[in-house]
Amino acid sequence: MPTPESCLVLRKAGNDQLIVAADFAATGRTAATFHDLVERLSVDCNIWEIAPLPYGTEPGKTGTDQVSRWVKDIRDSGLRVHAVIGFCAGNAYAAAMAEEIAGWQRAPRLVLLDPGIPKPVMLAEHIQGWLRRFSAGFPADAAERAAARLDAVAAAGDHPLVMAAKLGEFFGQAVAPGLVRAGHSQQAAAGFSKLVTGYLYWLAGAIQFDPRPQWRTAPALNSNSPGFGLFLAPPQERPTLVGSARYFDVAHFDLMRTKDVADAVDELLS
Repeated sequence: MPTPESCLVLRKAGNDQLIVAADFAATGRTAATFHDLVERLSVDCNIWEIAPLPYGTEPGKTGTDQVSRWVKDIRDSGLRVHAVIGFCAGNAYAAAMAEEIAGWQRAPRLVLLDPGIPKPVMLAEHIQGWLRRFSAGFPADAAERAAARLDAVAAAGDHPLVMAAKLGEFFGQAVAPGLVRAGHSQQAAAGFSKLVTGYLYWLAGAIQFDPRPQWRTAPALNSNSPGFGLFLAPPQERPTLVGSARYFDVAHFDLMRTKDVADAVDELLS
């Protein structure tokens, strides 16, 4: 089996069956990752997770560009894709990849974990969360100026990729210094700025897709966290947004490290 350039190998198996996982792969995050979920799965398949673009190569890359990058490695592997699993905004990419893969083999199973349709407002909300978190490291007037500048970027109505570029620059100039004042090194702040910028571009790419046609027949496993997954959709839309929905009494950040969820995923993939 060739080593993919655009995906991370989470599990190797002695067969030609592949499961593709779609999430923003990053170290140091507090939310459970596909690494946590895979540790709890018994399904006997190769498992790959899509990897974000290398830092500095993101500008101008659309969601379609990113899907084409992942799908090329998947197709060139010669493996048969058994299923595609998404988490959070990664469910939009999972739907797009499943549709592409169905062009050369039998359509893979699509499984959704906390599926919420990505929207441009989420880009600014992500940076607003970091700004609030590090606001204590700002003089009052600097915090006010930063908040006003962020509001202006959010209200400009730019294309998501343009918005991602502006917000990434804003984070590096206005928010990262707060990390330093909070005791982090310059190197750590610079590295974190790269990570945040990469996520913004990744999310901006996901926003371009309308995954609803693929989601309508797919099973969804949802956490109990307001503001995540199916809770992002109006109540009247939720029954028709996905093929079936199962809710778990677990927070979004722990969804993929929960045994009951792993058991449910195994059952869907059997």
